[in-house]
Amino acid sequence: MLVATDFEPRSDRAVDRAVRLARDTGRELVVVHAVEDPDIAQTGPSLEDRVASVMPANAGKYRCLFPEGSAPRAIAQAVEDEDAFCLVIGVARYNSVGDFFLGTAVDLLLRRSPYPVLVAKERPRAAYEHIVIGTDLSDASKRGVEAAVRMFPQAQLHLVHAFHVPYEAWQNAEYVRDELESSAQEKCDGFTEQLDVSPACRAKMTIELVEGLPLTAINKTIRKYDARLCALTSHGYGGLRQALIGSTVSDLLKTLTVDTLVIHPEHESGD
Repeated sequence: MLVATDFEPRSDRAVDRAVRLARDTGRELVVVHAVEDPDIAQTGPSLEDRVASVMPANAGKYRCLFPEGSAPRAIAQAVEDEDAFCLVIGVARYNSVGDFFLGTAVDLLLRRSPYPVLVAKERPRAAYEHIVIGTDLSDASKRGVEAAVRMFPQAQLHLVHAFHVPYEAWQNAEYVRDELESSAQEKCDGFTEQLDVSPACRAKMTIELVEGLPLTAINKTIRKYDARLCALTSHGYGGLRQALIGSTVSDLLKTLTVDTLVIHPEHESGD
């Protein structure tokens, strides 16, 4: 379990969540701080002391890494070198409800890392009991759901699929709209049947078919189950190994008020 910190208060939520996740999953906690200017790092308290100053009293054992270089590149390399279960990071700034400024470093990490990235927005009040997962029913989304199950096997997953009824359908008979919804439901059922998950996981999993925009559908489901984590799947890699996050995922990252997990569809870790 790897958490990035810049020693600023905005990193506290990420550190606190990483401590809890490491304890709950029995994984080693690794704290990474990118040293962008070695000369500045040599002044004042040692880096180890600065890490200790931001760790909660119940942190337990942890290991520190201080890679040199730009934060996104250095942290992404540390995640890869450690073959991390997950990278936990915070937001750069919280403007108001539903308005999070991720910052350049966070944005680049989300695009560069093939590993799961958890953006901690809330203080960790409890373990993740309910997880909402937005899905477009694609193969990439299927792999993302399966990865979320491996990462959080004890949580109840609530899949959300938003479907759109064209304006023309509203102008026609009601049965046209019903047919569109029935078709979407059939696709959702086929999607869940193909998931490589245990029977116990499948039995407690729900899938919400919601008419409207993805953001509206996901927020509605988050409120319904009082979920504290939303999981999203990126869309693979483009040129120069840059993840294609997509406008929907990008918008959700900036507006969702709960912790948000971005999973790369090719990620196979989680053991």
